[in-house]
Amino acid sequence: MATYNLAQAGMSSQYVLVVSSGKLRREVAVGEEPLVAGRGPTSNLRLPDDYCSREHARFVSRGSDLYVEDVGARNGVFVNDERVLLDKKLTDGDEVRLGRTQIIVRRAAAPPPPDPTTEGDLSDTATKDLGPEGIQFVDPAVELGFTLTRLVAVSGMGLLFEAKDVKSGHKVAFKILRPDRATEANVARAVEEAKSLSSIHHENIVRILSTGRMRNGESFLVMKYVDGPTATQLGKAGRLWIPEALKIASDTCSALHAVHTRGMVHRDVKPSNVMIEEATLRIVLIDFSLALTEAGGLASAPAGTIIFCAPEQVQPRAGDDAMQPVVDVYGLGGTLYFMLTGSHPFRGQSTMEIQEKKLSAPLPTVKTRLKGRAIPELDGIIHHCMQPDPANRPPSMMDVKKAIDRARRRYPAPKFTDANKSATPSPVRGRAKR
Repeated sequence: MATYNLAQAGMSSQYVLVVSSGKLRREVAVGEEPLVAGRGPTSNLRLPDDYCSREHARFVSRGSDLYVEDVGARNGVFVNDERVLLDKKLTDGDEVRLGRTQIIVRRAAAPPPPDPTTEGDLSDTATKDLGPEGIQFVDPAVELGFTLTRLVAVSGMGLLFEAKDVKSGHKVAFKILRPDRATEANVARAVEEAKSLSSIHHENIVRILSTGRMRNGESFLVMKYVDGPTATQLGKAGRLWIPEALKIASDTCSALHAVHTRGMVHRDVKPSNVMIEEATLRIVLIDFSLALTEAGGLASAPAGTIIFCAPEQVQPRAGDDAMQPVVDVYGLGGTLYFMLTGSHPFRGQSTMEIQEKKLSAPLPTVKTRLKGRAIPELDGIIHHCMQPDPANRPPSMMDVKKAIDRARRRYPAPKFTDANKSATPSPVRGRAKR
């Protein structure tokens, strides 16, 4: 069941689109009339996205099904990273990309009937405005003593909110995980794994404060709020010099080693899941959603972010064939490459194209990208981590950390002046838009 609905949820619409475009965050119900998305005045879903066409895509209901159609977009319509040729039937949880706009498809659900065993059930659930666009969400967190204040991100795994602990007044991160057809046993196992993760007291791992299930049946995580930029933001802005990138990678290795020793695999190591805390310059690994859904055996859990995930993460596997720690080694290699160069190691128009490049295309070198300003050891580390065959990668994160720390001795100490600046101009500055 969804934890966020249109306030006017009469729910005559069978689907709701969760739209993230620039500063725009809102939900749009798809009714009987087609919904045309684009940046032009004739679109009834206006997007502040210069990468979109004036009329980019059309969402149309056909009976009980929802379809998206390419209406002549200049740079295509993508569903789950696959380009739509004419039209594509959508299901709950699909991600539609129009230019730089992300749209998550959600099946609308009628509000649950009141529980006859409790009194005042609806009084514990508040509906509130969470943004300047006037989006209203059902806030189920109030029953746990939290107030959701801002929607931070929407992903295939659920919703991440900035929230307030009513009792302490502290700011926290509140994540609601998608149920994805999970059985009771699977969810219970995922919650137990989350409790295990919360017992890891490591300075480079986001602290999980509490976890469990809400009265509406959905799982949640409450985490310490980390205020600061991600490695993606710093890399795109050209703010990372080689010593800073290596420091971030080394600390991330330490965090992943602690996770692996508990028998867990992160599964989604990428620059946007590594943060630099503003006040302390501490490196923090965040977002363990995939690790928890893997532990819980959720059937439709995504494999990971296609640009950074290991090739074996997008290949079919048996239900009892768990991901191995070397998938995180691959993600760390891609993350280090991005931090050093400001670009992704492999790009493509579809999952299949990116996968083929990972399996057969040569990896671009950091030294070439930085015009000789990087030692060959960096390329050796990254290429070793990003081997297509898992057996050819470093066997543990500590092996990767040792190699990175050896390379760090060739450079001056990192000189972050604050989390938003590097004391020395970065070699990727000015090339972030490539």
